[in-house]
Amino acid sequence: MSFEIEKTLKTRDDYYGIVQRRSAAGLASDLDVNQALGVRAEASAQLKELVRQRALAEHLLATLTGDLTLKIAPGDLAQLPVAPVPPPGMPSLLIERRPDIRLAEQNLIAANAQIGVAKAALLPKISLTGLLGGESQDLASLVNVGGRIWTIGMALSLPIFTAGRLNAEVEATTAREKEAVATYQKSIQTGFREVADALTNIEQTTAMQTDLQTSVDAATNALRLATRRYEVGYAPYLDILDAQRTLNVAQLALIRNRQSLLSSSVDLMKALGGGWTDPQPLQVGSP
Repeated sequence: MSFEIEKTLKTRDDYYGIVQRRSAAGLASDLDVNQALGVRAEASAQLKELVRQRALAEHLLATLTGDLTLKIAPGDLAQLPVAPVPPPGMPSLLIERRPDIRLAEQNLIAANAQIGVAKAALLPKISLTGLLGGESQDLASLVNVGGRIWTIGMALSLPIFTAGRLNAEVEATTAREKEAVATYQKSIQTGFREVADALTNIEQTTAMQTDLQTSVDAATNALRLATRRYEVGYAPYLDILDAQRTLNVAQLALIRNRQSLLSSSVDLMKALGGGWTDPQPLQVGSP
């Protein structure tokens, strides 16, 4: 964006010089000179603010990369490439690579395993056979008493309140599994929503580029015509000021749309958990 403001500042420098020369020749008023100086100062202040923001962003990137001497060469934002839109028929299983979905999946697996452990603890630890190889007394008691054995304190080999504690553990681990399932489902839903949002943003910002470029072209022509009319005395300098501000607004809108498009491309990569150049390992039906 600073690249466009630099061009704007140069243009306003040129116009300020023109007005000064016309004023010296008696063809422009002091009002024209001060108006030209004002819009020139406005562009200069915009450029300084963008330089400040760029410096802060550069400092942040230096911290994130661990290279505190990092310097990024200035460039034209409009020349930066945009990632291509994913091809038709791309498998939705690509989102399984997302870190949040993988974490939720592992938590679900762990919660399910914990249920198995808790349920196994409820299995009475008794001897199935007696001294002569027949049915043991413990087994006979368990079969004869049936389900009531877990309600009378599990008298076989567990303390009196152990059964209640183990039942509570099963209930707790079951609740944790339900929570893990809900979290896993929510992660998947979030993944699909973020992919849909990113694709919509890419589609709409791409479609807006043509309109915004038309606006810039029209504002450029309007400034050119206003300049000609002013130079031959057919229009006041105010027309040039209006045309300059209109062009500045149109250029900034085009650049911000370009920023949005680049940001949406990054969002799509994040939503997919990466790119899509090699989807073979994740195709439907692959082992």
